[in-house]
Amino acid sequence: MYKKKNPHPASIRKSEATPLGQVINEMFDAYHLNRKVDQTQVVNLWPKLMGKAIASRTKGVFMKDSKLFVTVESSALKQELLMSKERIIHLFREELGKEVVKEIVLL
Repeated sequence: MYKKKNPHPASIRKSEATPLGQVINEMFDAYHLNRKVDQTQVVNLWPKLMGKAIASRTKGVFMKDSKLFVTVESSALKQELLMSKERIIHLFREELGKEVVKEIVLL
């Protein structure tokens, strides 16, 4: 009469000991958290990759899907960043080892 639900993959117990790092990775996969972690890394890397001069003139850095949104205070800096979009995407790809940022939107 009642249909038994299948347990979530992250809640299934295993009989042998598993390294903590592997368990954490499995949990991230099960709950689809990898993308959020990658997006947080991108936002946190912005000042490091862009340097203090650019980071201090930008604010409101956030990610949605695979787009990086950056609010720029100066129109001259905005123009310079517009011309460097591909290079910036490449910097993030090299730093993270995978393509997380596919597009940059300057506001």
